[in-house]
Order: sequence, then structure tokens, then C-alpha cells
Amino acid sequence: MHPADIQAELKKNGVTQNQIATELKISAMSVSKEVNKIPTSEKIRKAIARAINKDRREVFPEYYFRKNRRQKAA
Repeated sequence: MHPADIQAELKKNGVTQNQIATELKISAMSVSKEVNKIPTSEKIRKAIARAINKDRREVFPEYYFRKNRRQKAA
């Protein structure tokens, strides 16, 4: 999902980034970074996805479906 879509879903569900941060006992900046696709923590991705009632792989597919860039040695 695009960061703006995540924000819209949070707003639609009446959840703020500050609420997620408080629940996880972390800074709101950490939640903001994750929403904006700056990797921080699996725990934060799960909380954001839970807040918008979606699977974390749907919200952050780039972390779960990326191709392995390393090739095995022949």
C-alpha cells in the first residue's frame, strides 16, 4: 500500500500513529517511518496492519515478497 493509503485507512478506523506508538511503547517517529516505508520493525508493521484490519503482507508487500537478490554460488 502507498503511505497515503495507509494514513487514510488509519484515519478511517479512527487510529492515530501516536496511539500505535503508545500501545507499543515506542516513539511516534518510529511508527511514522514505517508508514512511510522506511524499515524499522516487524512489530510496528504488524501493529499498523492490525489497526487497519489488513494482513501485514498486504500493507507492506515489499518486505515480504521481494526477490532474493543473492545468487547461490555455482
